[in-house]
Amino acid sequence: MPSQPSANYVMTKKTGLPYSLFNKPSRSGASDAFAAQRAFTVIELIVCMGVVAVLCGILLPSLRATREASCKLHCASNMHQIGVALVAYGIQSDNRIPPSVNAMGAHPLRQELMASRVQAGGMGTAGWDGLGILVKGDYLGECQCLYCPSHHGDHAFDRYADGYANKDSASVQIYTNYHYSGHILRQAGVGLLAPRETAITLDAGSSVLLLTDGLRTRSDFNHESGLNRMMADLSIEWWADTGNQLRNQIPESAAFAGASAAAFDSIWDDINPQQQTASP
Repeated sequence: MPSQPSANYVMTKKTGLPYSLFNKPSRSGASDAFAAQRAFTVIELIVCMGVVAVLCGILLPSLRATREASCKLHCASNMHQIGVALVAYGIQSDNRIPPSVNAMGAHPLRQELMASRVQAGGMGTAGWDGLGILVKGDYLGECQCLYCPSHHGDHAFDRYADGYANKDSASVQIYTNYHYSGHILRQAGVGLLAPRETAITLDAGSSVLLLTDGLRTRSDFNHESGLNRMMADLSIEWWADTGNQLRNQIPESAAFAGASAAAFDSIWDDINPQQQTASP
């Protein structure tokens, strides 16, 4: 026999189908009152938005700080990879490091030691110079370790990817995100004596600076609060730029980057004051 509808249902006259007594449409006034009870008031909405704004204000600086801390570690890891490449190069070069044309001569262009390839042609094959000699010798793989994740200037890896891919034919000037010391240690002269120059080797120890974050222009200064630096013993440490004193000495534009070699030497010595007194 067909089942009978429960007591909560009645049979409609026209269809003979059960109809729930509890699903009767309510009166319009009661429905509006119920909806009004569930809706947010303007004050509640403003309070919620205020809470969200406060939470964002608390969390976003922490997220930025966490991201920058991660970028600093990534940057130090890049330097470590470069250091390993320098050791591999030194094994085949009497413990020397790659030479750079920008570190030589009576008026060295130390501010240009961020370049891995120079258009005029350096001591490296086909214009590769400084750290670029590591690129030419296939010591650095895809070369992305030459670029800091915190860099915010014009010299991103994507800009030079084709130049690195075409090692034998590229003629464009290429800049990295790191500042190389060059292969020569220059010591200030005394009296009428000219500055002394000695070759930098990988056994020079922690008193000789090999690599830092970029210093050519302010946009090359990768981390606004300081920089990573690598010494000749391949130790890497963070150097804090208190009060932006170092960053403020760096020229804002590349047009002035080569204006004063002495100014750059002063910046370099501020980061590594031992270099002036290192023994030859």
